[in-house]
Parts: sequence; C-alpha cells; structure tokens
Amino acid sequence: PGTSPTNADSLVFLVAFDEDVTGVDTADFAVNGATTSAVTNVSQSTASTYLVTISGGDLPAFNGTIGLNLAGSPSVSDLAGNALPTGEPGTDQTYLLDNTAPSLTSFTRSSPPSTPTNADTLVFTATFNESVQNVDVADFQVTGTDATVTGVSMTSGSIYQLTVSGGNLASFNGTVGINVAAGA
Repeated sequence: PGTSPTNADSLVFLVAFDEDVTGVDTADFAVNGATTSAVTNVSQSTASTYLVTISGGDLPAFNGTIGLNLAGSPSVSDLAGNALPTGEPGTDQTYLLDNTAPSLTSFTRSSPPSTPTNADTLVFTATFNESVQNVDVADFQVTGTDATVTGVSMTSGSIYQLTVSGGNLASFNGTVGINVAAGA
C-alpha cells in the first residue's frame, strides 16, 4: 500500500539502485521486524528498480513495524560486475502494521450535559480507543425513541460528536440512549 499504518497482508517496497544492476532475487533481502513473514517475490520494474514483496507468516495478524533490509551478502552487481556493498541505503522506509480492530470506549452526554432534560436535540460524545475513519450517522442507533442520529462531527481522530434529533424527541418522555448499529 501507499500509506502507513496499514493492515495489508502483503507489503511491496520499491528498491532503487543508482545504476542498472543484475542478479537481484529474494535471497538479497531480509525482513526487518519481529515477524515470521518473508521476502516472497522480487520483480524488475526497470534495470535499476525492483519491487520486493513481503508476505506470509504472521503478517495478517501482525502489529508493529516492518522494514526491508539487504541480506548480509547480496548477489547484486552492476553491469560491469562490481558487487553491491553491504549496508543500508540513506532512505529506508518502513510500514507500521495495525491489525487490531478499534473499540468504542464510551458514549457520554455532551449537550445538554445533565439529565433530565427537555431538549429537542441531544449531543453524545463517542470516544474510541484509537483514531478511526469513515464514521457517519449510519454507524449508530438511537434507543428509547424514534429519533435518529442526524449528524456526526469529528472533534479529534478518536472523538466524535453525535447529534440526535427528530422523530418524537420533542414530545418524548423517557430514557434516550445510543448504541453502535449492526454492520457499523
């Protein structure tokens, strides 16, 4: 993928040499990170660039940083036969893998902050254990009334304000709550 963090089951690194090279294969690279995944493929893009794939092992469940290193004795050489020296390049990017699903830690009353109330619009704060994305009104279900979540606004990556209004809320007497909708 082009972004990190990711939960991809296959990671592809673009390896760029400063000149055309030969002899590039999977044995020339090593995985850097506490994972059981391995370098599984090397494909040539140009004579000086290669795509190196890391996959397999525990990658689908792995949480942590994974990088790509040169093996201790790479077999890569330039077209004149000069061997690639060992060591790492100046640019050495990594992927942060996050395969743990987020969790919702709380719904709290935000506006009005006290109960009971006769407000026609209620605002709840939804707090997640980490930054999340794609949060919208369809992700939540109002309980106790036929009002609905009519708005969602992000306060931070892990905190969202949920506006509840409409339905019979203006004349409702009882307890109003909010839950995560099925299929959120």
